[in-house]
Amino acid sequence: MSASSPGSAEIRDYLLRRMTETARGRFEEAYFRDDTLLDRIEAEEDALVSDYVLGHLSDGERRLFEESLLGTPYYKERVETTSRLRLKVDSSSLFPRRPAVSSAADARLFPGRTGVAVAFSLLTLLLVAALLSALRLKSDLSRARLELAARPVPAAGPAAQAGVVPLAQSVVLGAERTTGPPIASLRRATGGAILLSFPHTLLGPENASFSLVLSDGKKVAWESAVLPSKEPDAGDVSLRLPPGVPPAGAYSVLLRTPGAPDRPERLLGILEINDR
Repeated sequence: MSASSPGSAEIRDYLLRRMTETARGRFEEAYFRDDTLLDRIEAEEDALVSDYVLGHLSDGERRLFEESLLGTPYYKERVETTSRLRLKVDSSSLFPRRPAVSSAADARLFPGRTGVAVAFSLLTLLLVAALLSALRLKSDLSRARLELAARPVPAAGPAAQAGVVPLAQSVVLGAERTTGPPIASLRRATGGAILLSFPHTLLGPENASFSLVLSDGKKVAWESAVLPSKEPDAGDVSLRLPPGVPPAGAYSVLLRTPGAPDRPERLLGILEINDR
């Protein structure tokens, strides 16, 4: 991966799940260095869905998209929405047709139309698809906030609030309790992501790095890369899980700190996830 910031090709590799575990770990570390990375991931995600619907992906990328992403409700709905918009634009009477002059013209996305009309219709398709996707994401986020407001969920710290992105629900663990570990329950929106946060004081001055592990008691459901510790005055430590990860269920959230040999692993709490 690029030393400074991932490029478009690397972001697409990340979305298509064709990175090695080592490369994925370095990519996730970039969240801490590049505040614009999430916006760039969403833009590349829009382009990836459009390329799939328009048939612009290579055979290998198309197979990866269908095997890794198309089975999730989030991507399936986006592909269906974009495909319907493409059909509407393609069958619209706003663009007069002219007789085809060659077989190559018939094979185009918009046969019989001028180059300006093709460009305009394609731009309209992409803009409308992006608008509908943004409206749906906003609606899902508003519904999730209303549901979270009805149940006792710890408030996210300043850093967690700064890291919230559409469909990322904040969960704060590791707070001091008199009895038992903290338990956080949430209903995750379809295809949504989770932003896990914990107090920076749990790391201690001797820990220059850390990692988070989610375990169901039998196996590890998700494990972050080994990440550098921020400055103590940076507020809560936050880490965004990929959309849909882990599957619905109950998980122990463990904080691993190799710099503390007397206590290398600490239970932050129990995370209960229910999908809507």
